[in-house]
Amino acid sequence: MATQSAEAERAPTTTSIRIVPLEIGRLDSDLMEITGSPGRYLMPVPSWLIEHPRGNVLFDTGLHADLQTDTSRLRQLFETTRVDFDKGEELPTRLTAAGYSPADIDLVVFSHLHFDHAGGTCEIPNARLVLQASEWKAGHHPKLVELGLYDPDSFDIGHDVEQIEGIHDIFGDGSVVCVPTPGHTPGHQALRVELSSGPVVLCGDCIYFERMLESMSVPQTAFDRDQQLASMRALLAMRDDGCRLLYGHDFDQFRALPRDGLR
Repeated sequence: MATQSAEAERAPTTTSIRIVPLEIGRLDSDLMEITGSPGRYLMPVPSWLIEHPRGNVLFDTGLHADLQTDTSRLRQLFETTRVDFDKGEELPTRLTAAGYSPADIDLVVFSHLHFDHAGGTCEIPNARLVLQASEWKAGHHPKLVELGLYDPDSFDIGHDVEQIEGIHDIFGDGSVVCVPTPGHTPGHQALRVELSSGPVVLCGDCIYFERMLESMSVPQTAFDRDQQLASMRALLAMRDDGCRLLYGHDFDQFRALPRDGLR
């Protein structure tokens, strides 16, 4: 009986898992920096709420609320980016609309620590942060901070931090699993979530949007372009194996998702 109980504890509980997309503003970005093509692209900035019987998870925290009125947080490397972020779109408000308060969030899993993925961390007071150790190290690297790639004041603010290495099973049941996808940053990771409708992979900035995957175009701004290309190919293989990929900033895909989430 004890063995059966332990197996039941580890078994995925996919029927009780839901992913709710939260739009924390938008960025109007230069496509030349992403795909090498001229033009601009309006990108949603998502935070993904994952309901699980053993805890509530956020995958990324979106933009800092200060950016609604002051863009100085963008630093020099993001000065070509325009912020479209209105009152009522900040993370706590989005969580409230989904039926939660910031205090209800148990874990924040970061794809990486850039300003549009870690900016709302200050709004989530009780969560443990989970990320690749290599990303935490990069986020504090003096040169990268000086260049404006990272701002530790946005994410190193007193939370408990769990630094992981490689594939990491969040709940120990195979239902929510961190998958390293380095290249965009040193410690970038995706998140695979098992739903009753099938597996979903939250891609973060390994793949901004579908056309980037179709053309296998790697942004010039990648930390390591060869690594990112390899990570994109790994995600493509996961798609071919039956996973649904949810891209990091795909306007059309994001707007087509049901607001009450995926199950």
